[in-house]
Amino acid sequence: MPISYERKMIGEGIALTEITDQKFKSNYINISFVTPVDAVNAPLNSLVTEILACANAKLPTLIEISKQLGYLYGATLATRSRRVGDIQENGLSIEYICDEFTINKEVISDKAVDILLDCLFDPLLENGLFCEKYVSMRKKELEDNILAELNDKFGYSTRRAKEIVYKGEPASISMLGTVDNARSITSQQLIQRYEALKRSACIEVVMCGRSFDSVRERIVTRLLNLEREKTVDFKYKSFSPLKDKTEYKYESQDVNQSKMVMAFKSSFDDVYIAKVFAAVLGGTPTSKLFANVREKMSLCYYCSAAYADMKGTLVVSSGVAKENIGKAEKAVLQQLEAVKNGDFTEEELENAKIYLCTGFKSNNDSIYRMAEYYIVQNYRETSYSPEQVCNIFMNVTKQQVIDCARSFGYDSFYVLQPETEVSEDE
Repeated sequence: MPISYERKMIGEGIALTEITDQKFKSNYINISFVTPVDAVNAPLNSLVTEILACANAKLPTLIEISKQLGYLYGATLATRSRRVGDIQENGLSIEYICDEFTINKEVISDKAVDILLDCLFDPLLENGLFCEKYVSMRKKELEDNILAELNDKFGYSTRRAKEIVYKGEPASISMLGTVDNARSITSQQLIQRYEALKRSACIEVVMCGRSFDSVRERIVTRLLNLEREKTVDFKYKSFSPLKDKTEYKYESQDVNQSKMVMAFKSSFDDVYIAKVFAAVLGGTPTSKLFANVREKMSLCYYCSAAYADMKGTLVVSSGVAKENIGKAEKAVLQQLEAVKNGDFTEEELENAKIYLCTGFKSNNDSIYRMAEYYIVQNYRETSYSPEQVCNIFMNVTKQQVIDCARSFGYDSFYVLQPETEVSEDE
């Protein structure tokens, strides 16, 4: 049977998406709070959802939640946090086996969904605040994650590059905040933020799997009982403006290999043509950057391009020896210019399309990947199946790729390098 997709608004700022595919034997349900990113609330949003996953009023410990999930054939409760351009999503999900595949067709779907809903909307409270034990535990985890990002040079360089590329935009804000901020967060701040999310955050419900007839009304009723205010109107897509002049930023730390990030921006509005362009330039093992900058010229340990369609930004990331930074930047710009001039073959274009199609078709392979795929479709306000997207890819022409490439301007350059001086040539 074909995949069924439906999305509708069921309340003030509350959207319900159903993706049905009979090949799956389990259901995946995700409920997320969606808000614009801001520096104060970003870490609070993440902390709140992490605390909600620890316990609820009916199952007041992690052990009891884990035990109940075990009784439900190993159902899985998980947190979900992500940033999409200038927007943040934080929520909980549950995956459970469908009732028709349990022993004697035992009905477990209601119990599984109730755990999800109780964690989200009937949390464990002590004197009107979240349980201090779980607050302390999750704050310590947040602090550890901040320190881990600082010690992970690839993650650190990625975050620092975003601060340069998206300067002055919400996309530049760290989702984790600082160690000092993490330590200063109070239980009062967390409960206030939780109440604000329930009242005024957009709520996205995504159900993916075999059938939801037994739980749909349960979920909708619980959501419509929330006291809601008018939600903030926003769009996921918010193209980042191109800087008047390319901004260069060098940073030195105790690293062995330089991390180089180059960002290019455009207002080109066809995401699928842009993805083909990015794949031709640096998204595949046969791309211009891989074949030339990495393999032929041996200037990078790795060199790849990725397109952030919600920000209209192409990011080229490379691992480079310090003495090759200047040469590598020049080589990347030469390969981009080559694509702009149509200096690529039909075979290179075909290989890029096939590579993209292989990746998109693999979204059909797991219930989680399928749910994530259609969540992204929601971001784009489209409802294409993976097969339809592949058909779009295969019909992209060489001239369309050239036109897309020509629309990109050089916005930012960031490098994290070993602690030695940078010469004028570099």
